[in-house]
Amino acid sequence: MERQAVCVVLFLSFLSCGWGQNRNLTEIETKSGKASPSKGVAEDEITPTPRQMQNFLWRTLVMKDLRMKGQVQSGAKKIPLLIRAKERLLQFEFQDRPLQIRVRFAPEGSLIQKRAKADEEWKVVTGTEKTKAVAGTDLAFEDLGIDFLRWPDPQPKGEDNVMMLDCWVYEVAPPVESNYAKVRYWISKGYKAMIRADGLNSQGQAIKRFTFNSVIETDDTVVVGEMKVAKLTPGTDVSASRTFVQVESVEKGSGL
Repeated sequence: MERQAVCVVLFLSFLSCGWGQNRNLTEIETKSGKASPSKGVAEDEITPTPRQMQNFLWRTLVMKDLRMKGQVQSGAKKIPLLIRAKERLLQFEFQDRPLQIRVRFAPEGSLIQKRAKADEEWKVVTGTEKTKAVAGTDLAFEDLGIDFLRWPDPQPKGEDNVMMLDCWVYEVAPPVESNYAKVRYWISKGYKAMIRADGLNSQGQAIKRFTFNSVIETDDTVVVGEMKVAKLTPGTDVSASRTFVQVESVEKGSGL
């Protein structure tokens, strides 16, 4: 069960790995100052407040020290990729072009930086630039930072079932410039982890969806084998374009 939970929660950082937390609702309630569920009440029957869930997801966003090789595929284009992960830091190094991206997760919002090569200074990605596509793919810089998990005033939107898992649904609007009017995300009741997120337009239609298709197990580590980012035709579940981020090998020691 714990191994499966790690597989699901990997969505949080689009490729990162190695959460070893005890992910249960009692922990959410207790650490937020709320009472534990009373006896006889199933934990998954108690819906955490949006703030409780935000705080819990942030506390568990800690990655193992790993180096991953793979590729980003967008249409016929395939971009070799090296990913380094450690604690709250994620670094993407595109192997066929002068581009490196670093994401440092922080409570007040992710710091996203870029540079052309290793001997250059990092430059902060801010404002409109955060909404731009990364290397001509369906991923935007803001997607890598998953800041919507810390946007203020998230709203509960009921319950749903995704991938045969019962979920709580939340929705939140951006306080800053974004590609999305809102983001809707699904949290598995059983695993207390996000399993899907949709970026919505101003009409409430999904225009981008994030899911994963496979996982890789190596020693005591489980990482996403393939992540799909789909741009959707508004008002439908039809993909206008898709980008796949694929991991082919995993090694311990990121070098960060």
